[in-house]
Amino acid sequence: MTDSSADAGDVLQDVFCGLPEAIRSFDQRRPLGTWLRAVTARAALKRLRSQRRRREISIDSISEELVNGESPEITVLDAIRLERAVLSLPEELRTVVVLKDMEGYSHKEIGELLHLSRVTSEGRLYRARKLLRAKLLER
Repeated sequence: MTDSSADAGDVLQDVFCGLPEAIRSFDQRRPLGTWLRAVTARAALKRLRSQRRRREISIDSISEELVNGESPEITVLDAIRLERAVLSLPEELRTVVVLKDMEGYSHKEIGELLHLSRVTSEGRLYRARKLLRAKLLER
């Protein structure tokens, strides 16, 4: 979500420092991993909102599968183009794409994390994908 290993490290530090306070929101009926992912996503979103700076394109964010050639129909160059297209999206659209398509959150979970309705999350994803298609077809 942060597109920077340095920022990701800062988010991790924020999460661990904030765990004593965040643990109050933990519901023992739910899996710990799910709760921890949500806490981490909120910390990343908080960091992104506070920075509001131009993002650099990081080769580190290209998945290992693409770099190792495990997905031959997508080249590294395609992955870089896609990454650039995603990074060029407005933050509100980019965040939904990352949470839904890359992190696997449901629209309901995204709505809870971002304080949106499920329908708003779906609409943002639709607009983001439409913009991505247009940007990728320009080339």
